[in-house]
Amino acid sequence: MSELGVGPATIRQAVSELVRLDKIETIPGSGTFIAPKSTQRVATPADTAWQTLALGSDVSERSVLDPLVGLVPVGVIDLASGYPDSTLQPTALIAASVREAARRPGTFGRSASEGLGPLREWFEEQIDPERRHRVLIMPGGQAALSLIFRALCLPGDVILMESPTYAGALVSARAAGLTPVPVAVDGEGIDMDQLEETIGQSGARVIYVQPRFQNPTGATLSVKRRQRLVELADKHHLIIIEDDWLADLAEPGWSAGLLSSIDPDGHVVHLRSLTKSIAPGIRVAAIGAVGAIANRLHQVRASEDFFVSPLLQETALGVVTSTRWPGHLRKLRSALLDRRRFLQAHVQKVPGLSLVQANEEATPSPLHLWIDVSGRDGRTTVSDQVVREAALRHGVSVVAGAAWYPGTSDSPRIRLSNAAVGHDALELGVERLAAALQELAIQ
Repeated sequence: MSELGVGPATIRQAVSELVRLDKIETIPGSGTFIAPKSTQRVATPADTAWQTLALGSDVSERSVLDPLVGLVPVGVIDLASGYPDSTLQPTALIAASVREAARRPGTFGRSASEGLGPLREWFEEQIDPERRHRVLIMPGGQAALSLIFRALCLPGDVILMESPTYAGALVSARAAGLTPVPVAVDGEGIDMDQLEETIGQSGARVIYVQPRFQNPTGATLSVKRRQRLVELADKHHLIIIEDDWLADLAEPGWSAGLLSSIDPDGHVVHLRSLTKSIAPGIRVAAIGAVGAIANRLHQVRASEDFFVSPLLQETALGVVTSTRWPGHLRKLRSALLDRRRFLQAHVQKVPGLSLVQANEEATPSPLHLWIDVSGRDGRTTVSDQVVREAALRHGVSVVAGAAWYPGTSDSPRIRLSNAAVGHDALELGVERLAAALQELAIQ
């Protein structure tokens, strides 16, 4: 202490660290000594080469989801994540709901596998005002997709999917052993003529769609196409997985009608999540279905992780039933749409970037832009993955589009999100992306 000019607490911390590193040893009643060489443990690298053979083919496709779930390095601007940043989260409302939930009897006990009754009732009302659907609470939308695919399909089955579509759904479908078959998407959503032809050719019995704010294109399925999709399902005995992933950010009164609300015979399995509208840490989602499909989902669910934490469910329930919830959604919707307009205005100034427009008559997706990076002449040979890597070198994270196609993509595209950062970072991120494109000679 005298020599180094430090206090006893610092010495104790240093000694503890040296003991942990096996540099010294303490012997009660004797003192502290330099550890003998023989006691200094040297880790022997494990020989894990055998695991590659034992595991077989890799179906995880983790790298596809890295831009969506991974944390960006310090100094990198995040234009990849779709989760609104902390400034847009109702943190005070969440904290109040946690405190209230913690005081309720049974919050730290068990829950029924299907979820808490009041929370299921809230979701039932949201999915269908007539409340025909039986709801199952899940720990987030990704877990819900995984359950649906494994419960309703068999390995080797064909599943019809929009092209492009949500990369997380593609990963889950392939992990379940399914074969995704693409159906084109335009400004009004999935192409119905191509869908009917593909149903006949493939013999598929399940289709995955995002009728509202399609991810990544932003398209919303028109009223006419929604009705036809339900009619095709009835004609071909098709199960429709309706992923209404951004339901809470739709404008009140603006809706072409959920598929679940115009489906009289139980073809639609509805999925929605609260992670985008509350916070990513509130891993609560719901699946709604009727009849034997609902029974199958509940049976498979019970064999997995039993139930979602009651504390988490009670917290989510407290948030969505609060008198402050509608006001939060209005502010969140407005802030995200403002950021989207800001991002779009800056993107349109960059040579080499071309916005892929969805139906201009529908409300745009509040969270992202779908961008063509083939250049003004449309002839670039640079892949979207190369664009992503160059963008990272310049300090901005974007999503490469190729992984979002069940088949092959027609041109290099990237997805830019305006959720995770504010105006200043959005502007700087686009500047860095422009520099990356210049490096790649895309203009």
